Amino acid sequence: MNLSAYFRQLLMLACLLILAGCATAPSRSNIPAADAGHTIYLMRYGWHTALLFDGNDIQSRSPRLRSDLRPARYILIGWGDGEYFVRDDAPWSKAVKALVASDYPALQAGRRERNPPEGVAAQDSLPLAISSRGMDQLVAYINRSIALDGHGQPIYLGQQPDHPDRFYQGNGHYSLFNNCNSWIVGALRAAELPISGLNLTASSVFEQAQQISTLQQQLRHEGPLHTASAQ
Repeated sequence: MNLSAYFRQLLMLACLLILAGCATAPSRSNIPAADAGHTIYLMRYGWHTALLFDGNDIQSRSPRLRSDLRPARYILIGWGDGEYFVRDDAPWSKAVKALVASDYPALQAGRRERNPPEGVAAQDSLPLAISSRGMDQLVAYINRSIALDGHGQPIYLGQQPDHPDRFYQGNGHYSLFNNCNSWIVGALRAAELPISGLNLTASSVFEQAQQISTLQQQLRHEGPLHTASAQ
C-alpha cells in the first residue's frame, strides 16, 4: 500500500473516531448486575487493551488454554498483529505495516500472578461483572479467535515455549479499522456487556466500560430490589 493510501485510511479513522464519540451511555436495564457471578478485568496499556480473567474461570472452559498454560491465579488475553504483537523488540516499521498490510493476527494468552499485572496502573484495571452465560460466550469467542491448521491444531507463534506468554496465530484480519481494541469490543459484547458504537481506541473502549462498571457498583449498593429490576 502506498503512502497516499495510508493517509486516506488515517483520514477515515479520524472521521470514525468522531462518530465513535456519539456512542450512547449504557442503560441500567441492559447491564449484568454486580453480583452476576463472574468478574473479568479490562486492562489498558496506553493504546492497547486486554482482558484479565480468573485463571480457573477461563481454563475450566477452554481445554486449549488448560492444556497450554499451567494453572495460574490470572490469565491475560489480548489480540494484535501477528508480527508486531509477538515481538518484544518490534520496530515501529512493523507497527505501521500492521495498520495497513498485516499478514495475520495473533492471540496472546499469558499467566499472571497479580491484578493489576506488571505494566498496568491500578486505575487501568477495570472490573466488569458478567453472567455465567456471558462467560461461556466470551470464552467461546476467544477459542474461535485461535486459528487451526489442517489437522485441527493451533498454529503457535513466537518463542515457544520459553516465552512467558503463549501466542497463537489468530483468525480474522488485523488492520487500522480492526485492531486490538475493536477485538476487545467484540469480546465484551460476547459477554453481553452493552458496548455501543465504533471503538477503535483504548480510551473509547475504556470509557464505556467504566460507565458500565460504575453502574454495576451503584446497583450493588442499592440492594437486591434494584438489582433484580436491572436484570
